[in-house]
Amino acid sequence: MKNGAFFSTGLLAAMASSLCCIAPLLALTGGLSGGVSAFAWVEPLRPYLIGLSVLALGIAFYLAYRPSKTDECDCELKDKRSFLNSKGFLWAVTVISVLLFSFPYYVGAFYSGEAVTSESATSENLVEMKVAVDGMTCNACENHVNKALLAAPGVTEASSSYSGGWAKVKFDSSRTDASELAGRIEQATGYKVGQMEKIR
Repeated sequence: MKNGAFFSTGLLAAMASSLCCIAPLLALTGGLSGGVSAFAWVEPLRPYLIGLSVLALGIAFYLAYRPSKTDECDCELKDKRSFLNSKGFLWAVTVISVLLFSFPYYVGAFYSGEAVTSESATSENLVEMKVAVDGMTCNACENHVNKALLAAPGVTEASSSYSGGWAKVKFDSSRTDASELAGRIEQATGYKVGQMEKIR
């Protein structure tokens, strides 16, 4: 049974299908910045990559569980398999693949869903803005944007929504301004900042 190619294809397609969400999480935990949005192009391809993964693993399961051939004396042929071609390894790859291509649905468990707060500011200088952010695809992206905003001086609170395509930020206008915050988002994450609207 030589179906290592199907194992590999299934696993790599599953990994690629969630790369847009895995990259921001790795960047946050590793303290990296910039270029995370380079994987946003994967999001529209997710259904195809998941389909490719399911197809490849389906073929691998067929090859692993098809009836054994017998020789002329009606004895089962000895099937000498390496661990990488074993049924146990196939099941392990399948479980890992399912976890990978379902990653966007549970990535929020790694983050708090609340707005993140930092330092305080005097009320007379406090400004709240809503910023359009293009390129976010999951909760990992939201938290990457929040971290970039909270690193700016004077920012007291940051929250964002990948489904809405925006970030809200409260900041001390005597210490920073909207253009600096937009620059921080683009530099730290690579996402594009669009229209900025003052809420109060």
